[in-house]
Amino acid sequence: MARTSKNTSAEGKKSGGRKKKDSEKQSVTGQTLAQNTRDARAKYTNAENTTKAYGGYLARGDEFLAAVVEERRQRREKDPDWVCEQGIDTDLLAKAFSKPPNQHSAIALEMFITQKCLVEGLGKSTADGIHGAYAKYWDNMYGPLYCCFTIGMTKPIKSLAVPARAGIVKSLVKIIKIRDGEKGAAATRNHAEAMSVEDMTCLMNWSESVCPTAKLVEATKAGIAPTHGLMRGFASSGFTLWTRNFELCGLQMRDLTLNCVTPLPFNHPYFKVFLDGRKGWQHKQGYDGTRESNEYNIYGQPDLPALDMYQYLLVWLPFYELCLGRKLQPDDYIFPYIATNGTIHPKREMTLQMCQDLITEFTVGAGLKKTYTTHSFRRGGAQYRFMFAPLGKRWSLNIVRWWGGWAIGEHVDTLMKYLLDSLQSYETGHADALCPVQHEVDKSFMGEHLQVKPVTTQEFRATTAEIMAQLKAISLEATLSHHRRATPSPLSHPASPPVLLSAPTQPIPPSNTPPNASTSNTTSRPNSRIPISEQVEVLAGVAIPDLKKGDRAWLDAVRQWEYGDENQGLKALRDWPREWYSDGMRKVTGAKRSQRKLIFEEYERLGRNESEFIKAYPEAHKRISKLIEAIRESNKARGVTVGRRSKRGSAH
Repeated sequence: MARTSKNTSAEGKKSGGRKKKDSEKQSVTGQTLAQNTRDARAKYTNAENTTKAYGGYLARGDEFLAAVVEERRQRREKDPDWVCEQGIDTDLLAKAFSKPPNQHSAIALEMFITQKCLVEGLGKSTADGIHGAYAKYWDNMYGPLYCCFTIGMTKPIKSLAVPARAGIVKSLVKIIKIRDGEKGAAATRNHAEAMSVEDMTCLMNWSESVCPTAKLVEATKAGIAPTHGLMRGFASSGFTLWTRNFELCGLQMRDLTLNCVTPLPFNHPYFKVFLDGRKGWQHKQGYDGTRESNEYNIYGQPDLPALDMYQYLLVWLPFYELCLGRKLQPDDYIFPYIATNGTIHPKREMTLQMCQDLITEFTVGAGLKKTYTTHSFRRGGAQYRFMFAPLGKRWSLNIVRWWGGWAIGEHVDTLMKYLLDSLQSYETGHADALCPVQHEVDKSFMGEHLQVKPVTTQEFRATTAEIMAQLKAISLEATLSHHRRATPSPLSHPASPPVLLSAPTQPIPPSNTPPNASTSNTTSRPNSRIPISEQVEVLAGVAIPDLKKGDRAWLDAVRQWEYGDENQGLKALRDWPREWYSDGMRKVTGAKRSQRKLIFEEYERLGRNESEFIKAYPEAHKRISKLIEAIRESNKARGVTVGRRSKRGSAH
């Protein structure tokens, strides 16, 4: 009976399921199907980023065409007898990128691609992008049913293909691809220079020489130390996690889990980093799948001190808290914005411009000649783990794909750009043919056979000569140091005291960069930030947070003056001691404090009435700068303007 009941129940479920499915089929209408089709087409036809890029190409095309038309009209005004040699009507040309297109649309598109790729020197990706953008633009002119158009408005003249697929356009795109192909793979790569381990070592050595790690741990005042501490943590983190700069700038304290330990018996300490929505995961679910997240366990790397994110970050975070005068909160950024006067803004992430300025300043200071941009740490870290790490420590392609955030559906050429382009140049090039010890990289992967081959007499002699040369240099330096101590001079500077480094746990090998290399870089762009050596020292934990944007920002200014902000560790500005906003701190907090005071006093004068304040100063709903300007004008009109104090003065 039980068995029969079970079968009956199964049949009932099966029948019920079929009826439910049939009812769902019956409820579907043509309108629903059409909507589903539109949704699927919008979701899977192009990725969101591609759609935005196409929109940019179309907008720039309109600007270009408008400029061409304006130039032609001005020329016609100056010379009424001027006639276009190609017989192009200017009024029709002005509508070439409109819907519907006309007989000049293909010519206008050809001109636009020529300007961008042949005149401005952009590559084949730009040509493909422009071509694809306008092909889609005209394909969908009348919806997805038709992919052609008819020239003429009321009376059709003739039918043509989409102008983007005209012969003159397609042949031009092909020419640009051939041109780029003739330059070779290495010459046409536009992605960033990879930051190598040697470059990282030079950068960290220079930073340690300017601001030793002990200063980060022991200093009670924050001068150049915050910038160096931040940059060491940022560079080592980017190289370890293979992040793009903008991904790392958005890292917050809530994304870290500190004080983790592996299970017995090893008890290895580590911390976790949670990266949310890495760009590389976008292709995992079709064209524009949801961006996923990844969690990374970060361990110490004592054998690679220049890359040791574990040590550098654990030195930076306590010093960061020391500078703020409080514990870090979950929404504080790990790498915050640091103003040119040295003020740290923990609730504001470091901008890409500030990040690029710091990279340029540090690499120039370290004597590095290459140009490093947003992907340099990512490319350098990936190449090191895949190709340049010691034998037994190189990662497989699966690990590389996972660690770098590349999904299974990612295009193969993405990994090619990061890994194989450089490998091909390395294995097929012979630039190192004069090296006394040949690497023979064409005989095995990265010349691995040499690392398991017995040492030759030639290699032994070369190594011995190098060791003896370094010992001789050390001996000479010791002799000169002894001589300087024995014969002091009024022009000589005292020797720097010995410094005990607390991190990294092992010293970074000395850099081979020549001392004058930092002045020979002529390709780096000017640095818009104040040089690190010229930044003023600021009192630790003394800062005034920026006001949030909005029509209530002026009330926040009043609260900062009267009550402060406990969440951000801000004491009421009216109760600040004089040394917090005078002398050396005047450039850091003096102006902000004076502005908060100005707003509060005017609010107080108007009876602490918000309506009266807004009535008197409608600028309060716009920007704080406009409000401050209006209050000063009002005070001036009433004859109560306070004169400027001296540079050493203060705002009471």
